[in-house]
Amino acid sequence: MVQITLVGERQAHAGHEFIYRGPQPECKPCKVRSACLNQDLGRRYRITRVRDVAHPCLLNEERARVVEVEPIAPDCSLSGRAGVEGAVLAYEKIVCSNGACPNFRLCHPIGVEPGTKIQVVEVGQDLECPLGYSLVSAKVAYGN
Repeated sequence: MVQITLVGERQAHAGHEFIYRGPQPECKPCKVRSACLNQDLGRRYRITRVRDVAHPCLLNEERARVVEVEPIAPDCSLSGRAGVEGAVLAYEKIVCSNGACPNFRLCHPIGVEPGTKIQVVEVGQDLECPLGYSLVSAKVAYGN
């Protein structure tokens, strides 16, 4: 699903990914804020197309570009029993604070909060977990 929004000129290129963090105090008086602040808080997006339209912006280098974005979910780890292609489920956070673990980024994906509805697109390899969890890597999409 493609959405239209605005981003700072430096970020306005196809393929750039960002996580929507919500409105800033500088956005309050903006005349185009409803077009700019229309994403879901904490969700990851990828710019698919940059349009030839710009607006003044108090937050982003004084100009923001109109872009088309699509929501994307990062790869993540899932429990072995939840790793079923096509399954739609609420994401469950892996309880672990071992930042040195090679799977840490998969177990703590940025842009997928606990309870977020996801769909398993592809199940990857089994992951070796120092805590003994049965985990698999997975490509996921935000569920509807």
